[in-house]
Amino acid sequence: MEFKQIIIIPVYNQCKQIEQNLPLLEDINGDILMIDDGSTDTTYDIIKEHAWLKYIKHEQNLGIGAAIITGCDYARDLGYDVAIVLNLNDNKFKAEIQQLMENINYGYDIVNSSRILENYNYADVPQEFISLTSDLSSHIRDITGFDITDPLSGIMAIRLESLRDMELTEFNHSLLLQLWIQADYFGLSIIEVPAQSGIGFGEELTLYDDPMGLFLSLMEAEKILYPKKNLN
Repeated sequence: MEFKQIIIIPVYNQCKQIEQNLPLLEDINGDILMIDDGSTDTTYDIIKEHAWLKYIKHEQNLGIGAAIITGCDYARDLGYDVAIVLNLNDNKFKAEIQQLMENINYGYDIVNSSRILENYNYADVPQEFISLTSDLSSHIRDITGFDITDPLSGIMAIRLESLRDMELTEFNHSLLLQLWIQADYFGLSIIEVPAQSGIGFGEELTLYDDPMGLFLSLMEAEKILYPKKNLN
């Protein structure tokens, strides 16, 4: 089945990465939407110089969750079927997109790319990142039954129709946890595949003073609003 797809890339103060990766992005066959999440460097100036890039700018830095919400809202409004969310730091774009779309074509609603599965630089990952992510994965598994090793990856493909009934409201990385809990509640099918690169695994945890406190609080609220239906 042919899907009308759009690639969403949240960016924040990443002018150097954009300049480095523009040739790779331009080589992708498809629509690319960059969400500049309130950059204060020249990121936005570089983006808007290239007519083949679609772009939206947040006037202030809101967070990756806000960027994904903006991108998915845009995609639905313009009639796209699938949104592919990528990380600009992982420059193996074509291989990542191909793998995500292959699994969407198998019939899954959401495909998550795990930066820890088959990560051959695993030994170089700080143990704290591994431990905290493992704890989050365990909580998500307890709440939903989904066995997701990298719940904060942010590299994924989503059938936009599957978001129709969801209320995704979190502007930070908590949005990704909302997504998994509500995906279970609404009976969506998901799969996790190894990302093309383990670059950046766990670094999102450094953005918050108390990441586990923040994320556990969100998950406790979400599981009350969206309780697990199948208790067996």
